[in-house]
Amino acid sequence: MPKALFCMKALKALGQNFLTDKSIAEKIVALGELQPEDSVWEIGPGTGILTDEIIKNNVQLRAFELDRRLYKYLSARYENRIILEQTDILQVDWNSLIRKDGTPLKLIANIPYQITSPLLALLEEYSRFFSRIVLMVQKEVAERLSAKPGNKNYAPLTIRLRLVFDISSKIQVSREKFSPMPKVDSAVILLLPRENKPVIKHPEHFHKLLHAAFVHRRKTLANNLIPVLGKEKTEELAKLSHIDFGKRGEELAEEDFILLSDCLADL
Repeated sequence: MPKALFCMKALKALGQNFLTDKSIAEKIVALGELQPEDSVWEIGPGTGILTDEIIKNNVQLRAFELDRRLYKYLSARYENRIILEQTDILQVDWNSLIRKDGTPLKLIANIPYQITSPLLALLEEYSRFFSRIVLMVQKEVAERLSAKPGNKNYAPLTIRLRLVFDISSKIQVSREKFSPMPKVDSAVILLLPRENKPVIKHPEHFHKLLHAAFVHRRKTLANNLIPVLGKEKTEELAKLSHIDFGKRGEELAEEDFILLSDCLADL
């Protein structure tokens, strides 16, 4: 970490935990497989440990830093070598920036963990514009995104993101590699555009069923769907789909929810 930053206190309100191990930064950026002239986004550059590695590849980098103290420091350090935005990535106009930077985009970031869920939702929405995404996340999130049906970490987010991305956990990072040290370990995940994406003919039904099935994780599929569909339609859906509604939502695979959404449209 540069000497100028030793006295700069991390802001808990912004979820700041700065990576301090340069070798890990090198491995993270290597996962981006950067090529000259690539358009790259970085979220929360912080002290610039990832930024240094990214710009070695002669790419066009747009970095988003919310902390005005770090923005000032990074502006002076990198000058015109990067495009630096003092803004909240959750509030910016993604469509406008994507038009400016062109596609496909790559994203490499050690994100503030408190924005993980809303950021992943945005990446789900804009997935078609990204060719490669490398994110440092909490170890628990990495486990959730790679969970299989029946696993306690399996969740709607698991299914939704894997409809559009192939997701793999690549690097385990202990909490000791950060300053200040967080309470949890981390992992670096790689998200690539999924080939042979499944066809979902009725997305409104699919997402409604997916959400309802997990409202109460310990309840059966039938007990979760009855308040949403009514008893009669729930029973009809069970018969038509030939799915055991005595199972819990977490036991159903992606194809089961697609089948249910197709059947619901026929009722």
